Amino acid sequence: MGRPALILAALAADAAPGKNFRHYLKITDNPDIEVLRLWDAEGQSYELKMPASAAGITELATEITVLQALNQAKLSLPFAIPNQVGQTQDFDGQRAVLFTLLGGSSPDLSRLGPGAFSKSFAEAMASLHNCETQPIIEAGLPSYDATTVLHHKVQELDRMAATGRIPAALLSRWETALEDIGLFRFHPTLTHSAINSEAVLVENQQVVGITGFNALCVGDPAEDFRWLASGAVASTLDDALLHYRAARPQADENLAQRAILYSELELGSWLLHCLSIGDAEQIKQAEDLLNDLKENLEAGNLKELTATSFVGLAVASSIIPQAMPTQPIETLSPSALQEEVEEQDQDAPADDLTQAEPTETTLDELF
Repeated sequence: MGRPALILAALAADAAPGKNFRHYLKITDNPDIEVLRLWDAEGQSYELKMPASAAGITELATEITVLQALNQAKLSLPFAIPNQVGQTQDFDGQRAVLFTLLGGSSPDLSRLGPGAFSKSFAEAMASLHNCETQPIIEAGLPSYDATTVLHHKVQELDRMAATGRIPAALLSRWETALEDIGLFRFHPTLTHSAINSEAVLVENQQVVGITGFNALCVGDPAEDFRWLASGAVASTLDDALLHYRAARPQADENLAQRAILYSELELGSWLLHCLSIGDAEQIKQAEDLLNDLKENLEAGNLKELTATSFVGLAVASSIIPQAMPTQPIETLSPSALQEEVEEQDQDAPADDLTQAEPTETTLDELF
């Protein structure tokens, strides 16, 4: 049941002396954090958070650290993020923290097609991914390179396979993707990592705020498109990716494939969670979702997860026309393309392109 709303309101007033709160509402959707939303005389909204469990203590401490790091980094973002207004303690020494409550509403992806929202979302993600990562690393937040990300995904897939409940066709699809090292050639960026309908706030199809930064890290930017890949119509995702590349040209060309892969793996992760809590009804629902995905795969409705040449689309497009007319483009290996890039200043003949010896390239060598 937790603390009465009146007690939480008194703590909020203590955390922000001078604020004249007129209304408040207790939110009970998080068993680990007690939340009270408040509105002052000027119509500004706030949110008081107080741990209700050991997990809640960790969650709140992480949120404070993340928001402090974001604010200290003085990021120039086109959307609002929560700010800490103040904090206090109850008689037991338990911390209560008051944050600003952002405006806007949660988007319904099923009702948002290509256009204003997909453009705004893409630009919001590009601005976040373009931010300097060093201040976040110095704040002690997690940092994952491409090798580590791939290793974690492989471990996760192994746990899914061990359940014996994942359709074989899906396991094969995911295993093939994770064995494709080229798919995971990316430069880590500042990443929200938990984008969903509750974290994104919109007004008139424009992203005006983002919350839920507890999983902020330096990692794979594709994680922030997993939500679109799983819930939006395909054309909305495609449109968002076009705008994202326009705002962030240095983005790797395999981001879309990884976002789709992560959205599919999320179903397997949900099954693991349901099994861990032993909820038979939710286990059945998770298995139904996986079977639906398998049927879409068998019907040919899922996009391929094959990696695009890591050399880059722009570079590749400048090299491919130099191939001999009788030479199939498919024979141009990524290593051959890379050697041609290095030799362009020396006016190397196009025939040399077919004579390059293929080499194995590890993630560490690429970066």
